[in-house]
Amino acid sequence: MSIIDKNTAFGVGDFIFVAVGLLCVFGFFLSYPSQEPRSVIQKTISEDSVAATANQVVRDLGYSLDDRQASEITLQSNTDLLDSLQLDNGRQTFIHSVSDSIPPGLHPYYWNIKFSNIRDNSQSTDDQNENIVVRLDEQGRLIEFLNPQNSLPGRPVHRRALIHAFDADADLSLWKTLPDSAWDRVLRFDFDEDYNSDSTPDTADVTDTERSHTFQRANIERLASYYLQIGGWNPEQFEFSDIQIETVHSQAVADVVVNASTPIMGQDLRINVRLLSSGALVNLDATYNPDGVEQNMPGLLEISRIAIVLIFTLTLIVLFYFRIRSRAVDTRSALIAGILTGLIVPATIFLQEWGTSSLMGVNAQSMDLLGLALQMGFSGAFTSVGVFALFAVGDSIMRQYWPQKLYSYDYLREGKFFNKPIGEMILRSMVLAFMLCGIWTVALSFAPNLFLEIERTFLAHEVAWAPIYLFLNSFWFSLLFALSIFAVAATQFYSTHKRKWLASLTIVIGVILIIPTFQNVGPVISEIVLFGILGIVFLAIFLKWDILTVFFTHFLFVLMLESSSGWVVSGSPDLPAFILLLIFLFGNAVAAVLFIVKGEKEQSLSGYVPDYVEELAQEQRIKQELRIARDVQQSFLPVETPRFKNLDLAAICKPAYETGGDYYDFVQLDDHRIAVTIGDVSGKGIQAAFYMTFIKGMLHSLCREIDSPAEILKKVNRLFYDNAQRGTFISLVYGIIDLKERTFRFARAGHNPILRVDGNNTNLEELKPKGIGIGLSRDRFDEHLEEVELSVEENNVIVLYTDGIVEALSETQRFYGTKRFNTLIKQNVRKSAKEILDLLAQDVRSFIGKAKQHDDMTIMVIKLNDQKEK
Repeated sequence: MSIIDKNTAFGVGDFIFVAVGLLCVFGFFLSYPSQEPRSVIQKTISEDSVAATANQVVRDLGYSLDDRQASEITLQSNTDLLDSLQLDNGRQTFIHSVSDSIPPGLHPYYWNIKFSNIRDNSQSTDDQNENIVVRLDEQGRLIEFLNPQNSLPGRPVHRRALIHAFDADADLSLWKTLPDSAWDRVLRFDFDEDYNSDSTPDTADVTDTERSHTFQRANIERLASYYLQIGGWNPEQFEFSDIQIETVHSQAVADVVVNASTPIMGQDLRINVRLLSSGALVNLDATYNPDGVEQNMPGLLEISRIAIVLIFTLTLIVLFYFRIRSRAVDTRSALIAGILTGLIVPATIFLQEWGTSSLMGVNAQSMDLLGLALQMGFSGAFTSVGVFALFAVGDSIMRQYWPQKLYSYDYLREGKFFNKPIGEMILRSMVLAFMLCGIWTVALSFAPNLFLEIERTFLAHEVAWAPIYLFLNSFWFSLLFALSIFAVAATQFYSTHKRKWLASLTIVIGVILIIPTFQNVGPVISEIVLFGILGIVFLAIFLKWDILTVFFTHFLFVLMLESSSGWVVSGSPDLPAFILLLIFLFGNAVAAVLFIVKGEKEQSLSGYVPDYVEELAQEQRIKQELRIARDVQQSFLPVETPRFKNLDLAAICKPAYETGGDYYDFVQLDDHRIAVTIGDVSGKGIQAAFYMTFIKGMLHSLCREIDSPAEILKKVNRLFYDNAQRGTFISLVYGIIDLKERTFRFARAGHNPILRVDGNNTNLEELKPKGIGIGLSRDRFDEHLEEVELSVEENNVIVLYTDGIVEALSETQRFYGTKRFNTLIKQNVRKSAKEILDLLAQDVRSFIGKAKQHDDMTIMVIKLNDQKEK
């Protein structure tokens, strides 16, 4: 089968397709270094040498290493400087100009050595806790000494610096014999001196230790020049701009500002030097283009990206809500994707922290570790939920409106890896990724003024286990890229408007706004054009093939770009990541060929139907069955209420579901007796309706044979206990109204209280004779059942109800309650049974409002009328 077209055989077109891909990747490896700013890095010294040099610098500057150690050693890039160099000179011109040697005073890349406190932080002062950073150029010379807390050196007197500052004779024994305290006493900065005007340097009498010596401007300039010349700076390139005397930790310090006399490759340079009068260096920092306009406000493109992300997130939430509400999502696949990314993201955070901080060191603090654990936990949970929703929505709408784009994915979905279509997808994606690398390189060559933003010089200096981190980070990035742009955004537009051109436009704009690589570029116009080209290529891939090809192509493309730091720089620490990529590519190529040659054919894939589709069909069948069951249940309830002289009856049953567990009935025993019953079967649905009909059948068969309500319930309990499933029970009231004797004999099997209201004085009585639910126990039921006989007077009202009435919930989650129920009955006791029933039902409905009903509600009202009434 062709890797270009699944409907044709492998032919000449496929060979040309592969050949073009190989040609592109060859051009990428050949030409990309000339487009990559990191190719100018001259990694001439090892990390061990850098560490030794940095330690020596700290000692020479008078700072102790007893409580500090070099915790991080990284080769970093000055991102702003690199961007400016590429913009002002052109990327290719800059790379060509500095490929052999970097101009003096220009340090786009530097070694950054952070010295951290190795003592117990809880017993250290703020000064000791603050890190000191030493920066060396690529040859190992000092260019910056960053001391943000202005920690003072333990050995404050720097004799060589003082000799240079006062142009003194270095051979005098005085420099070796005079103690530091003496030099510290006789040398000082004058706060009243105007150091920004010319003055005569104090040089001739500096060895006179019997009097104090005040630094003049020239002395301070020479002192600052000393620290410039022992490092990677040429003092002849600079001119002094400003000197200010300040106080730091009760010590007078001189803040010296020097500027480059002329721009270096178009870049201004300012160096700030902070000095003690004892000759010691407190701080040295360099700033390129210090007077440049800072871009604090985001540009139009950044604002557009933020707005698009917010709109997309809100749209995704809405789509997910409606899709999950209609149960039209494949939760199993989405859950796997969510869990996978929910593990990958915390893993990448852990590798970042491990590689860039001392959290994993022996002196790690428990609070720091707890903070890292919380960060990993929240990030993992948030990512897991987000990807779950993204995957669920994307799979759902794409399967509904663009199912052919899930062609390759469905093979993986069914676990069919050893298959020809999967092999073709892998090989196709590799060739397409090679083509993308070639297109990227050609596009850069035609845009010489486009700058590549280098935020991270070497991955291995920023994270632990760089090759593993690279694959994990690229995987979840490519997953978000494919799902958000293609599965959700483009497919949603296609489903709404049914126009492929609109979906295509969405893809191209989405690629531009989302940024398809980890590599940021600029300026804005060049960025839009470059990413627009990539968007068109990915659009063609999606329209020609499917989303899995898009994902895997993007994954390989990102891997090849990000691992380039392993081979464009000689001796790069990222070389293992590049080697792992080559092994991964070779393994994929072998697997692809093996799958194509030996794998199963395309026809082996049966038509895949998601579980939720089958579940929805099953749900429709269940709903139909429940509607039938409800009709059956309603048919078993009394069609009409028996009519007796002087007896007023009314009842209602409102099920919560299609088929409820509540039941009531009237059975006329003779011309002056009527049996009434009300019950509540545990559970809901068809099972409850079945047991309800079972109970009705038993009561109807026994009520004319046995006069005692208690004996009937005992008999029913034995039959029910022997036949029903354990755990199923029924609460029930069964009683007999005798109009001749004016009595009501009943037994209560664990049901709600029976209410009797005197119509003359509105006294309400709750009757709770002993009894447990039917089906709970065979023997104990008989022991705990009690039969009660009431004398029923004229205008007395008896109310039977189920717990669904008093436990009804309002929209504010408040119970209806017995107090409100009983009060309403007392207030309307003189009305007819039907009127009382209607008032009760209406009050409950008003109380519930739009809240969902969770239980059946049944009420029966019995009223004995005045004999004079008809």
